[in-house]
Amino acid sequence: DSSIFHHTTTMAAPLRRISGGLGVSWRRPQRQHFSLLSHQASSLGRRSFAAGNEVPEPPSASAASSSSGRTAVALGLAASAAAMGGVAWSVLPGQGSPAPTVEIDIKPITEDVFDHCDNLFVFFLDKAEDLSERRDDIQGIIRALVSEPSMSRVRYYHNIRKEGDPPLPETPDAEGELDGGKPPLRVVMYKGQRKTVLRIGADLPKQKVVDFFTPLSEDLAKVKAPKSVPIVSNSSFAKDVLQDSSPGKSMILMQMYEDTCFLCFLMRPFINSLAELLATEKVPLTIKRLNIERNDFPDGCPVARGTPTFVLFRGPEVPGSKWEEFKPKELCEKLSQVFPNLSDDVIQRMDDLQTMVSRRFQLFTQVVMWTIELQKIEALLAGSSEGGAKNEDSDFNAVVSQMMSKDMRRLDGITDNLEHLQSEVDEVEHDAALMGAMLGESVLRRETAEAQKHGSRTFV
Repeated sequence: DSSIFHHTTTMAAPLRRISGGLGVSWRRPQRQHFSLLSHQASSLGRRSFAAGNEVPEPPSASAASSSSGRTAVALGLAASAAAMGGVAWSVLPGQGSPAPTVEIDIKPITEDVFDHCDNLFVFFLDKAEDLSERRDDIQGIIRALVSEPSMSRVRYYHNIRKEGDPPLPETPDAEGELDGGKPPLRVVMYKGQRKTVLRIGADLPKQKVVDFFTPLSEDLAKVKAPKSVPIVSNSSFAKDVLQDSSPGKSMILMQMYEDTCFLCFLMRPFINSLAELLATEKVPLTIKRLNIERNDFPDGCPVARGTPTFVLFRGPEVPGSKWEEFKPKELCEKLSQVFPNLSDDVIQRMDDLQTMVSRRFQLFTQVVMWTIELQKIEALLAGSSEGGAKNEDSDFNAVVSQMMSKDMRRLDGITDNLEHLQSEVDEVEHDAALMGAMLGESVLRRETAEAQKHGSRTFV
């Protein structure tokens, strides 16, 4: 198999470098997506908080002073919590008849929950005893949040620190200590691919929490995409995916991707060409893309913790089917299974397209390597002593990140892209050769001058 994904010798070193720093990642191979704890430990905030809409405040203290007011508040909390499970009942203090309120039994967060659920509010505790010792503080925070209509989808969990767990990043924004001098509670909020850490003290930063859980959706008016593979957003998902895949219309295969995912980048022109082929052959399937770095998971969309992830939609009444297949060859084989009546010619052409991805990787690697060498030569010609002393991994990752960002804005298919990359290789190789010759002449002149200065002969 000549696929790029089975090259484990000549391509091993570049792959290890590409999967390194600067936010560049090879996302999907065999579930190597971010886990709860690894995601928790990574640097915060690739994005700032999403701009939130105004949310109605909970009933005022005066409105809740009467028994009926307290009952209304408590029943509202119960309604919000009923969908989450773990409902317990206690008594609100005060005059009049006791009114039911809600206490949510927060459960331990697990990798399975994290892989399949969104809108998570996780308390990170140092020891198991904190569950009982901090119970009132935890339940007070939850009660304050479940009263917000916009927080109805948020699920509450806890994580007890285990030996070897990475530490949570420190945050300076805790609003004072709690009663009794207890330290602020540490919370990590997850929505889509976003996360942020809070330290909650005496004052709950409620608006910050509400703003964080406000859905993020990119402005499609600012996005360029090929006609064969439209881009969808959180806001347009219901119409562009669910409704447009209704019975009687073409099914929609949606690719969830990230700009910093190397495999998403590598497959980009292949997906464009594959979509064009399916449209030309009138296969009842449309491929669309959702950038999950710029959009949260829409309602009706499965959670994906690794990219690229492909989901097949057959209308709003049928849950999307998340495919395990994500490599080009496996994707083509899956399409052959979904559409068993595809002709041998179409199957062969799909296979031809997926084999080109390996060539794209090879050309891209050449462009990166030649670019780095060219930068070193230019630095030496400029008189910099760091031409060969800089961190090679840092140089490599910086060039990869820059080239990926530029390429992800292109709209070409795989054939045109290979031609483009080949021209890039030829150009940078030519420039490096010229600059190398100039460097050689510079070195020779310097050595000649040094020899003459010391009265020596230089043999040329």
